[in-house]
Amino acid sequence: MRYLAGFLIGVVLTGGAARASDAPASDGWSLDVLMSGLRTVRAASAHFVEMKSIHMLTRPIEATGTLKYTAPDKLEKITVMPSPETIRLDGGTLTGTRANGDSFSVDIGGHSEIAGLVEGIRSTLAGDLPTLQRYYMVSFGGSRQHWQMDLVPKDRRVRDKVDCIRVAGSGITIATIDVDEKDGDKSEMTVMPDAPGTPAPAAP
Repeated sequence: MRYLAGFLIGVVLTGGAARASDAPASDGWSLDVLMSGLRTVRAASAHFVEMKSIHMLTRPIEATGTLKYTAPDKLEKITVMPSPETIRLDGGTLTGTRANGDSFSVDIGGHSEIAGLVEGIRSTLAGDLPTLQRYYMVSFGGSRQHWQMDLVPKDRRVRDKVDCIRVAGSGITIATIDVDEKDGDKSEMTVMPDAPGTPAPAAP
């Protein structure tokens, strides 16, 4: 689960947007409008800077690398620093290579808690609101220029791992993803799309 959380964190600013329903803002911006825009994105790539705060450590750990997304269900997180690591999601299979050279493969279909975490990111990127709401209680607020979406897991097994996934951005560009874990650990990722206006892809 630790590696999965790292992958998910790698995709999608805390504060700014208030928690609210998906009622349109004064500029006509709403959750439905955001999701409709995200559905038009077929592929995207970005650089990321991730700060992991672990309660047993006195200082955060910084990681950098690349994120890639291909609609509707391919995600990849390639970490370059502090040590190389690759994690990929292709359909229902999660695979990866860790810094020590070990590899792993997980069929998420047999793990409801992993599927729930994956869908928090994948459904957001794909603009699939019905699937997102199946797994999460969704709070959305803000304007077209500064919006925020909070995802609180419905499944108890997912809530045992993650308190909230907080996605924020501008237009259909995802700027940050914060993940608050149950044990007090936290990850804050800043995403820098390779092209202006391109929404950032995901990763755990």
